[in-house]
Amino acid sequence: MIGYVTLGTNDIAKAAAFYDAIAAELGMARTMDFGSFIAWGKDGAPGVALTRPFDGQADAVAARA
Repeated sequence: MIGYVTLGTNDIAKAAAFYDAIAAELGMARTMDFGSFIAWGKDGAPGVALTRPFDGQADAVAARA
């Protein structure tokens, strides 16, 4: 079971505007907003969060198995 997904971005404001629009369509709302960390969720459903990359580097797309 997935409880949440955290995504890294170097432009929190731009990404937040994008995810605000998606969240509204899905009936989700912001559940946390600390400026550098924003999360969206809905009771009983997985959530999504944005923050800056932990290593301070540029954001990148990657997947590991």
